[in-house]
Amino acid sequence: MSGTHQLAVGWAVRFRGEPPSPDALRRHVRARLADLPTLTHRVEEGPGSRPCFVSVPELDPREHVRELVMRDPREQWQSCLQEVLTRPLPAGHRPPWDLWLIHGYGDGTGPPEYVLVFRIHHALEDGAGHHYVLRTLFTPRIAPQGSRRVADTPARTSADTSAHASGPAEGGGRVSSRAVLGIAGDVARSLRGNGNWAVLRRPPTGKLATAVGTAATRRLLALSRALDTDISVIFLTALTGAMRAVAVAEEERPAPLALLWPLTVRTGGERGAVGNYLTMVRLRLPCAEPLPLRRLGSLSRQLEAGRVERRMRTSRALMRRAPLPMSLGTLRLLMRPRHASLTGTYFPAALPQPALGEARLDGALGLGAPLPGQLCHLTLLRYRSECTLSVVHDTAFARGADLPELWLAALAELEAAVRGARE
Repeated sequence: MSGTHQLAVGWAVRFRGEPPSPDALRRHVRARLADLPTLTHRVEEGPGSRPCFVSVPELDPREHVRELVMRDPREQWQSCLQEVLTRPLPAGHRPPWDLWLIHGYGDGTGPPEYVLVFRIHHALEDGAGHHYVLRTLFTPRIAPQGSRRVADTPARTSADTSAHASGPAEGGGRVSSRAVLGIAGDVARSLRGNGNWAVLRRPPTGKLATAVGTAATRRLLALSRALDTDISVIFLTALTGAMRAVAVAEEERPAPLALLWPLTVRTGGERGAVGNYLTMVRLRLPCAEPLPLRRLGSLSRQLEAGRVERRMRTSRALMRRAPLPMSLGTLRLLMRPRHASLTGTYFPAALPQPALGEARLDGALGLGAPLPGQLCHLTLLRYRSECTLSVVHDTAFARGADLPELWLAALAELEAAVRGARE
């Protein structure tokens, strides 16, 4: 599935039931706009060429909520994403987001269903923001947070950082010297580059493709319990095995591979606030290691809970206290493609009784976007009984289409290693 790179991120969900009319969906979105500030702002160049968020008070849902009727049946609802990826986001005076209602892809023999695909420019929203939009749109009313006014306020963002913005410079927290050293080490490594992996250093074409794979949540939970870890480590261990298989297929020698791992720095009152509240950690995927359990041990040490918490707390404090040029400069370095060839993230979606009218939500996946200069972004989204891996890759990295299958094979390899260790 292919489309044009425009740093559009978001999610896709499937509902079981009759699709609403486009006008009914627009009315539903309009009724929730007061609680969704990311949908009523755009990013524009402010004084001194500094981007800022600007409120758009008169938003017309007809310019953002669109309908796409499929004329040919599809085996999987995820294959409908191709039709949306080729479309540009709204531009000009309009906030850069859209919501696509897709139906007509079934063969007519099963119960009715439809897909909603939400996309937004990454400058306005991060992964936690996507979840807030999903939750606000399709679950019973969430009490308004009293979000601070963000209109015409500077966005901590720039073209050099792929328009990733940080939140307001208030609050803070304790600064850990070990976490500061970790950030400094990541910055230093960004200057040296990522070494091997020629398959990931090809010039981007600017055209994106998507591949999807699904595993039962119970499989990943069983592994996490057996190995005393969490699903994010299981995800990355299987991803390491998948990338090792890519290297072998490309006749490259498997080597360690750097991956950017986003961490949220949002506080509870910032769930729906405009902008990106992220820091990045550079993880080292041990692709040279042939044994799955040793790969897992390496990643478990890198994602040790105390270490992650110190990094999040310190990053939050520095982003709020440091001068803007220093904060932006650090973000630019942490997000350089030379720093890491891939970006990956894991997100558990907590949605109590999601519905739209009489239809019930029963499938979901995340849509990421490679940073400019990168060739691949991977999202594992857990929703109820399924964990869905979505791979968004530049067509220059053709092996990206194989990653879901390779990831599932590496997951099975890890399960076999666990069984073997018990015998």
